[in-house]
Amino acid sequence: MELVAYRSTTYKEQVIIMGCDFRIVRCTALILLTVGCVFAEAETWSSVEADWLRQAEVWIESPEPEFTYPIGYFLDRGRRLERDLQQISVDTKTFRAELRRLEQDFRYLGPEASKDAQRRLYLEVRRAIRRAAFSNPLLSFEELLFVKRFTQETYPDVCLNHMPWVSRPGGDICVLTMAGPDQEPKVRNILRSRLGPGHVHGMDLSWDANRIVFGYAQAASDQPPAGWKDRLTNYRLRRTVEPIHIFEVGADGMALRQITDGQWSDLDPTYAPNGDIVFVSERCGCSLQCNEYDKDETSCNLFSCRPDGSGIRWLSVSKDGDYLPHTLSDGTIGYTRWEYQERGWAHIQSIWVIRPDGTGADALFKQHFNDPWAIEDVRSIPGPGVSRLSAVAAGHHTLAVGPVVVITPSVGMNNPAGIKIVTPGVKPPEGGMSGSTVDEGGVFDRGGFYTTVWPLSDKYFLACYSYSSAQTEPAGYGIYLIDAFGTKELVYRDESISCFSPIPLVARERPPILPELTDPNVTYATCAVSNVTYGADGISTGRARYIRISQRLQWPYDNEYGGHRYTEKAYPNNWTPVRVIGTVPVESDGSAHFRVPADTPVYFQLLDRDHMELRRMRSFISFQPGEVRGCVGCHESREEAPRQDRIPLALTREPLDPVPPPWGERPISFLRDIQPILDRHCVGCHSGLSPAGGLDFYGGLTAGPERGPGHATYIAGYGANRAFETIIEHKLVSWSQVQGDARITQPLEFGSHKSKLVKVLRAGACGKRAKLSRSEWLRLVTWIDGNAPYHDSFVNKRQPKPSYSLPADTELVREISSIHERRCGSCHEAPEVSRPDWVDIRRPMQSLFLTAPLEKSAGGTGKCGKVTYRNCEDVDYQAVLKLVVDAVEDAWRNPRRDMMALQEGWTRK
Repeated sequence: MELVAYRSTTYKEQVIIMGCDFRIVRCTALILLTVGCVFAEAETWSSVEADWLRQAEVWIESPEPEFTYPIGYFLDRGRRLERDLQQISVDTKTFRAELRRLEQDFRYLGPEASKDAQRRLYLEVRRAIRRAAFSNPLLSFEELLFVKRFTQETYPDVCLNHMPWVSRPGGDICVLTMAGPDQEPKVRNILRSRLGPGHVHGMDLSWDANRIVFGYAQAASDQPPAGWKDRLTNYRLRRTVEPIHIFEVGADGMALRQITDGQWSDLDPTYAPNGDIVFVSERCGCSLQCNEYDKDETSCNLFSCRPDGSGIRWLSVSKDGDYLPHTLSDGTIGYTRWEYQERGWAHIQSIWVIRPDGTGADALFKQHFNDPWAIEDVRSIPGPGVSRLSAVAAGHHTLAVGPVVVITPSVGMNNPAGIKIVTPGVKPPEGGMSGSTVDEGGVFDRGGFYTTVWPLSDKYFLACYSYSSAQTEPAGYGIYLIDAFGTKELVYRDESISCFSPIPLVARERPPILPELTDPNVTYATCAVSNVTYGADGISTGRARYIRISQRLQWPYDNEYGGHRYTEKAYPNNWTPVRVIGTVPVESDGSAHFRVPADTPVYFQLLDRDHMELRRMRSFISFQPGEVRGCVGCHESREEAPRQDRIPLALTREPLDPVPPPWGERPISFLRDIQPILDRHCVGCHSGLSPAGGLDFYGGLTAGPERGPGHATYIAGYGANRAFETIIEHKLVSWSQVQGDARITQPLEFGSHKSKLVKVLRAGACGKRAKLSRSEWLRLVTWIDGNAPYHDSFVNKRQPKPSYSLPADTELVREISSIHERRCGSCHEAPEVSRPDWVDIRRPMQSLFLTAPLEKSAGGTGKCGKVTYRNCEDVDYQAVLKLVVDAVEDAWRNPRRDMMALQEGWTRK
């Protein structure tokens, strides 16, 4: 298709030659072509005027570029701006008079006015507003610090932005000299290539404005490494590309020095009030709890160090990820937590705070509602405490881009009414949006994305914006001044590279230095609960007897083997193993006082006298050594301080240590801890070709979910067993779905009280026959309340010697089937009696297809209506037995991870 555009002063004189009749072109396409011609006319206009015209595209709804509506819109917004500036003691007399004149000109501008006349008035209105906007005393600083960097182009996800190759090398830390509203600004570079090729990855300015701390991803050349956009190369690149490190430089460009080093990436630093540096790091050694088997991606937590890089400290011990920290005005660190804890995968990026010593980690906002899916890059709006915050509403699989929002946590941690949208015309790149537009109306856009917001007040902001519908546009983002009244003024844009992180280069008030609340000489923290039933509607104080303290384990990552995995998403109830640390008693008044291990992400469950769950915490929290924390009850909001109307009984004694379960603190294994219960009480009826009720609780191994095209059929470490798959398939236990949402867990919503298996054992016919011991009962309900996990460990994808998965051995099945076809074919199809999940991995001779057809007097069960093997000396019996024993020996010699939990081994008999 040939496209030629001719400039003209009138639309009708513009000619579009497309090699076809342009009248059949869709209107939207013609609009874009027309606007492109308008922009072509303006090549000599200033970048500011060109940007004003680009903003005018929002109102163009026909091939004729009408500017009538935006004139009225900006005059209205100008009046609102004038009133607010007047309230903050700005002399607006000239601006007010200019608005009156422009309003009069607008009234005289008839509908037949030429395009040029409309455009001239529109630009005149914008000039007047720009001059007024830049007279704001909040812009009284002379220089603006910012970062030039190519936008992240790899997998756009906040939990993957810490890879050193996510952006093309290039850019610098820059200082913009703030010029007048009608002048071109000047820019100077700080680093000036002294660190070699690479890019800046997060930046902060010291309180006295003398120093800049930043992350820098050094590159081998000015080109990204081969395969940098392919997530399958992460393992290789992690071993060959230099990690991101923290550096510091003077605001004058002098005294450049490196602060952190090592094999893990450190990035996104922020100055703590005491001068320490808080940053995001892979030092936690965790793998990302998401994505496919063949991905190798790390997760990050918050760490800190002294100004010289010493004393590195793990602050937020999280099994998932903590990102984008910024010091808030009350001295705490605000950040985005990405949390997979028995909740949905999409809605779980919320605002958390933590003290610089790692104590006091707590949810601040959006812990338990769905939209937006993520709130990121939170900063304090100038004012007392953390009463208001600026942030960006984003998605789960996106960069930290979207609409600019103002957050008021005091409205309620889980109340979407605490969100006010400054830029209502911009939507998050993924998911929905809650909240309401700011009362002043906000900035009217149609698409694009904002990011890296710097709040000047609760109404005025510096923010970076891209017009592109692609959030990863390498050079898409420029710096803008926006306000709640609709102002949107370009401050600076470099057409060759994006601009991020504007910070006024001026001294700021240092937030309060919070006292140290840790004790490095102990290994525990102390917790106190006033009344565990407070907020647990329907649960009486007398019914709550225990608190169970558990841990969901982090997925490991190491540079030798990469990311370890847990299970396929085919099992929707668990993505990580569960370790029960222990239980503590609840006093008669509902209070509890106990210790928990420090530096461990734990969660709590409220239990009744039978150790059955009454309510669960679908979140987790970690504590620093010596930390003391108190809460009101199991209400999952933690918005209230402990009540002081009485002294809780539990606080009249020393804190208790959790009592571990009989099996110790090892993670729960279905094969080791639950299958023996089923073998003893259930398998007699629920196994074989026609298990009772169609429920097969036999303990034989299964191959697990199949993989997609281009992969091995099965992953050896991902298999389960027949009983587990039966329980999950028939929903015999109640679990929290990983496809669920973010809402607060209600009492008795999940767990053992809601499970069919428990109900039938307590009140059904099976309960009369299956008499579980106290120990068996405790194992069963603890497993169910742990969200019914199968595995107790992880898969090493690159283990030196691959494990052997017996149920995936197709040759074994083929050879057994060939014998059964001869000996059993008169009654059965060979495949139905040659199932590998009928193999008893502990006692091979007891495998179902060996005992069922064997004469009872020879040790068989007689379950097969026809005796096939009169004795164990039968040649075919011996052949099948040898195949099974050899396979079981291989399975124990190179065990799958589920078999590794069976430490007692097996016997050939």
